[in-house]
Amino acid sequence: AAWRCAMLVPAVLFLLTAAVMKMKCWDTPTAKRFSVAETGKTSKASMWDYVECLKDVRVVVMIFQYSACFGTELAMNARLATHFRVYFQMNSGDAAVLAGCFGLMNLFARSLGGITSDVMFAKFGFPGRLWAQFLALFFEGIMLFGFANVDNEKPWYVALMVLIGFSIFVQMAEGTSYGIVPFMNPKQLACTSALVGAGGNLGAVIALWCFYKPLGPIDTLLPFKIHAIYVLFWACCNVCYYWSDKGGMFWGPSVAAEEAKEEAKA
Repeated sequence: AAWRCAMLVPAVLFLLTAAVMKMKCWDTPTAKRFSVAETGKTSKASMWDYVECLKDVRVVVMIFQYSACFGTELAMNARLATHFRVYFQMNSGDAAVLAGCFGLMNLFARSLGGITSDVMFAKFGFPGRLWAQFLALFFEGIMLFGFANVDNEKPWYVALMVLIGFSIFVQMAEGTSYGIVPFMNPKQLACTSALVGAGGNLGAVIALWCFYKPLGPIDTLLPFKIHAIYVLFWACCNVCYYWSDKGGMFWGPSVAAEEAKEEAKA
């Protein structure tokens, strides 16, 4: 009964927030309602627009990278309380508090990722955003692997300290992801954003059904280790990002693109 009553609180708050946003908030800084004309299009998104986006390997990589950060967050929200309660033999209340510390990092860490992306962009250009994304995902994977190696012979606070570091990088990676998304395909920004956002839900499904449910009964910590490898793999896929006018992690914009920019400025 307590759980059922508790679920009413976010439901009511979400409905109130949605109503206020609909009535009081502007869609963009310059217009109360968003128009597709602002992206240079004349009609709303169609199914073919989503297909066009998915033809771009960079969009596909970003979808799975977001599955490795936001999808990881959703999976942790589903698993951590049980992990602390069962594996560390804690009571339900204490386990819930420790698991809640993971989500508590949302207060600042996601914004920190976006700020880091902006700072790197200011110093190193667009490659800086790509490096911010790589480092956030890479250290997320490292911290998750570290958490997977904290067994129940160690005190619970060791797991908590590693978990907090892991959570910070998870949230930062979400911020750095959307530091890149607006630049990927400006004309298909809405579709690209929607696909990347859906990648987060996909990541939770992959993690829970491919890692935790089948491997958990074999070894409690094994799913966390495999999940860490999944995150590290997609972090390394950052090398797939390259735009002729923006560059990539190791390469700057092409000479032709730079000349075109100079001509445009002139």
